Amino acid sequence: MNGNLGKIYIRKRPVLTWLAYFVFLMPFFVQALLQFFSVPSFLKYSIDVVWIIALFGVLFTRQIKTERQIAVFWIFVVFFISYTLIAYLFNFQSVFYYLWGFRNNFRLYAAFILFIFLFDREDIKFCLKFIDVFFWVNVVVSFVQFFAFGINQDYLGGLFGVDLGANASTLILLSIVSAKSILCYMNGEEKTWLCIAKCSASLILAALSELKFFFLIFTVIVAYSLFVTNFSWKKLLILSAFAIITAISGTILTALFDSNVFSVKDIFDLITSENYSSSRDLGRFTAIPTISNTILTGVPQKLFGMGLGNCDTSAFAICNTPFFQSHQYLNYNWFSSAFVFLETGFIGVVMVLSFFVICFVLAFRERRRGGNSLLCQMSMIMSIICVALFFYNASLRTEVGYIAYFVLALPFISLRDKESSQQSLSNRQLI
Repeated sequence: MNGNLGKIYIRKRPVLTWLAYFVFLMPFFVQALLQFFSVPSFLKYSIDVVWIIALFGVLFTRQIKTERQIAVFWIFVVFFISYTLIAYLFNFQSVFYYLWGFRNNFRLYAAFILFIFLFDREDIKFCLKFIDVFFWVNVVVSFVQFFAFGINQDYLGGLFGVDLGANASTLILLSIVSAKSILCYMNGEEKTWLCIAKCSASLILAALSELKFFFLIFTVIVAYSLFVTNFSWKKLLILSAFAIITAISGTILTALFDSNVFSVKDIFDLITSENYSSSRDLGRFTAIPTISNTILTGVPQKLFGMGLGNCDTSAFAICNTPFFQSHQYLNYNWFSSAFVFLETGFIGVVMVLSFFVICFVLAFRERRRGGNSLLCQMSMIMSIICVALFFYNASLRTEVGYIAYFVLALPFISLRDKESSQQSLSNRQLI
């Protein structure tokens, strides 16, 4: 690594920017390559190698001069790392446990920073169009998996693979595509038929993969879009269409899996259930109080946790902790909230959630200052979705989390772009 790396260009893009592209694009394909083409598992960890090189490249080439509000993210990451390191000194078990926990908890923050400092408005345009194209290809592949091979529910992931929990990646993809499409439509930047087509495909795919939670997310997206955009008769038209599509998709879900997404009781049970898949494990939204009452019983443990990485699991034996081996029956690794609370306590939970709050507030402020409306609104919606996902599953600890953090970074990429600081990037250029 040297100071000239950031100035080396390949096809009009600096090398560091291509490395950021690798971090962005690989999560879309890594599971398909691993499962369908038997590519060595090292491919998944190649993302870590790339973001480490790219991050050092950004630091060494001094590309960190930035607006004051973006500097908040540097301060946050440095403070969070310092907190986990100091706390680990009092809970030391193994340096390998800490390093593995560091990788699992901070890699998405690293990618977030890379996207901000290495992408520009043309990169935003390409990435958003890529997500749209990938969405349609993934819909086709998922339908083939369902109707031709009988793959469904948690295993229905399309290009994200067919392992247990593959639909968690689909959930994030559907959320991004639906949010962008609805916001563009509400602002008159997308045709009615295209918006309805995307949302219909999303809801039907959610039904086939039993993503009941997406119906709630979709409702939040629609409600938010109605709130932040001006009234028009088009809103009533699209709202009526969404109601019909949602009803049809919910009926499909009920018919296939006897799961009523419109049932208040089912929603209440989802939120208050003390268990997820067995009588011994943790519930999605009750994991933290359960752990607080049974495992982290002392005040210091509740506040600071058991140490970053000390509850983690890995395919590498050297990083597979004793705590996981004795407590894996709790399935705490299925939920980010449980993981973070066990290792970093209430302080860690507050810090993780505060990152999404910061993204929301700064995106809102940037929109008020005349920043790109679509990018800011997408980041704000994704901030809300990430808070929900923090409690709902562990997708933000997996490779698909890179995609979510790209969306969080959108308004700050635009802010960093010198050309867009002089003239706001129009929505129409992005779709």
